[in-house]
Amino acid sequence: MKRNSLINLYSLGLFLLTLGCSSAQRETGHAASHGHSQIDSGIRELTRPTNQAIVTHAATVEAEAGMKVFPVHITGRVNYDSKNNTAVSSRVAGRLEHIYVKYNFQPVKKGQLLFEIYSPELVAAQRELLLLQKSEEQKLQSSAIQKLQHLGMTFGQIQQLIKSKQVAYRVPIYSPASGYIVEKNGTVPITNAGSLTSVTKEESAMANMGSTPTPSAPTNTGQQQASNSLLMREGQYVTAGQAIFIIYKNNELLAEFAIPPFWALKVNKGKKILFKSIDNPDLLYQATIGLIQPTFNNGENFTVARIYLKNSKFPVGQLLTGTIAVTENHGYWLPKTAVVSLGNKSIIFKQEANTFLPVPVEVGVRTEEKVQILTHIASWQIAKHGAYLVDSEDFIIANKTPGNELSKGE
Repeated sequence: MKRNSLINLYSLGLFLLTLGCSSAQRETGHAASHGHSQIDSGIRELTRPTNQAIVTHAATVEAEAGMKVFPVHITGRVNYDSKNNTAVSSRVAGRLEHIYVKYNFQPVKKGQLLFEIYSPELVAAQRELLLLQKSEEQKLQSSAIQKLQHLGMTFGQIQQLIKSKQVAYRVPIYSPASGYIVEKNGTVPITNAGSLTSVTKEESAMANMGSTPTPSAPTNTGQQQASNSLLMREGQYVTAGQAIFIIYKNNELLAEFAIPPFWALKVNKGKKILFKSIDNPDLLYQATIGLIQPTFNNGENFTVARIYLKNSKFPVGQLLTGTIAVTENHGYWLPKTAVVSLGNKSIIFKQEANTFLPVPVEVGVRTEEKVQILTHIASWQIAKHGAYLVDSEDFIIANKTPGNELSKGE
């Protein structure tokens, strides 16, 4: 009885084994008939395209979160303040006998002789005063003196006329202020904001503004050279009230710094700035931004930050370098080497096991060493040197990870 039971169990096991082998043979034949082969799940990642996944061992970093304060380097230039000027006009019609100003932008001091003018009206008024001096009409004499003052003669010149009793056919005109003199018809000596270059070491490529001033066109250079020479000539006639020169006072100048548009939102009026001249880099100055002016010139749009300088010893045209502290309160921060730009988007390589997958991210500001990431990448292990994982012959295909956007307030 016991022997029969063992025989039955052995027969049943042999039957099940035969059934399993035949089933496996059928599955193998079915797969072979359809051209399929079995793939080991352990090497599945190795079969993915090289432009979608990279299997390697590379150094990884984790993004830093929180507030960052970093410097922004900008450049600027000392310019005239267009509101701080005075005009030198001719109060009488006449002929310019001699001009002592030789060129535009010539520095002058208050009381310096600018030009001499001959005016028949002024000569007649002087003779009238000399004739009235022989009479005792004090009221008429006062009226004649007042007339000469209205015609441009100073009180000292009138007293000299009364003392010498000689008519001055050439009346000298003196500078009413100290500064830089420019001919009225000449080019206003305010540096065009477009000639400034917004230089930030970390964003020069993005802003498309180099660290050196953009060369002007040859026509502009020729115009500038022509504006340095005076158009007024000796012997030329002027009319009464005609403005001949403009004096831009140098006791109040301004410094203009060019800021790229992506930094403009972080810089506002009243913000502190440290700056220095390129001639004396060891001496630092601190000032407050007094005006923010959006500017578009030569196809570039940027912002000009203006600082007002009082009693400054900077010469006009002096090049400056400045630093502004900018604060970012949100986002994640990665080393600059971890972010790879594909032209129309930026990617990072996220590690999954031994595989690095390219993931597109939204990029904010860029500093000298860090890049702001606006995509949620907390706790991700990211390749520290992403560019080393890119094959020069492949175009990286990055699949967007859903639900990884980071809000501005996060």
